[in-house]
Amino acid sequence: MATLTSGEIRKRLTSRDGKRLIVSPLLRRDQVRDMSIDLRIGNQFIIFRRHTQGEINPFTISKEGLHRFQERRIVPFCSQSFVLHPGVLALAATFEYVRLPNDLEGQVEGRSSWARLGLQIATATCVEPGFSGVITFELSNIGNMPLPIYPGVRVAQMILRETLSAVEKPHSESGKYQFAIGPQFSRLNMDADALPFIPEDVRQRGNS
Repeated sequence: MATLTSGEIRKRLTSRDGKRLIVSPLLRRDQVRDMSIDLRIGNQFIIFRRHTQGEINPFTISKEGLHRFQERRIVPFCSQSFVLHPGVLALAATFEYVRLPNDLEGQVEGRSSWARLGLQIATATCVEPGFSGVITFELSNIGNMPLPIYPGVRVAQMILRETLSAVEKPHSESGKYQFAIGPQFSRLNMDADALPFIPEDVRQRGNS
């Protein structure tokens, strides 16, 4: 598996065949680094309603019941920030829409400059071949001071690697998050293989 350098990344971004990489919009040419692409944060954030719920069990949450656990906030560009307090988890997403061809996988990592302030971007590290959509960030502040995060700034980087061969059935795992246009809440309740291990009364609550 080979890591793409800047020249190869730019070739993929302008390719007109099935190997084209889409990361749009790229606001500056220098967003393409020596061995990665810098990713900006969008203006949608999901926070959790801790004061109204005793626990959050992903196997009992229906799509319709998500509003009981989460609150979605839109933060205007160029005028306001989203303040992430210590010990808080929030979901956000890339400003860029990403589409990987079937022979590329991406690895998303937080930028060191933000990590030194306490920002941790524990994204689902691997972006599978064939993925299309914005990439969700799981933001947490492991520092001891509130962090203002401004929509549009660069917070992460994506390293791209060529697979040994094109994936025949791409995005098997990430398919449940395909074509997202904003941060996506956990969909663990779609893991059919987990159901035999979940107590019957818990499963029934999830279906009610």
